[in-house]
Amino acid sequence: MLTKQRLELLDVIAQTPEEYIPALLDFVHFFHQQRITKSSSASAWDVAMSEINSSNPERQSIRRQRISQLFSTLAVLDSADEQKETLKIIESVEGLSI
Repeated sequence: MLTKQRLELLDVIAQTPEEYIPALLDFVHFFHQQRITKSSSASAWDVAMSEINSSNPERQSIRRQRISQLFSTLAVLDSADEQKETLKIIESVEGLSI
């Protein structure tokens, strides 16, 4: 059974001039890809956070040490400008804070 919104969408597509169909199709593919990427990224993040929060204290300590080592290594390897650019990228991710 088609919903009212689906029927409306099909009507709009039917009224779209033929030369614009490829662009519309590209948009629909892009829309689906963004939804899949956002969904899988959020799911992977949730799994990672769950693993970190529910693991035993010894594993949590090892992870903290490794993260600390990673940031120390990045501080040595990256210039101040690269670090600022990386921070801007991290801060631009919706729902992420450090």
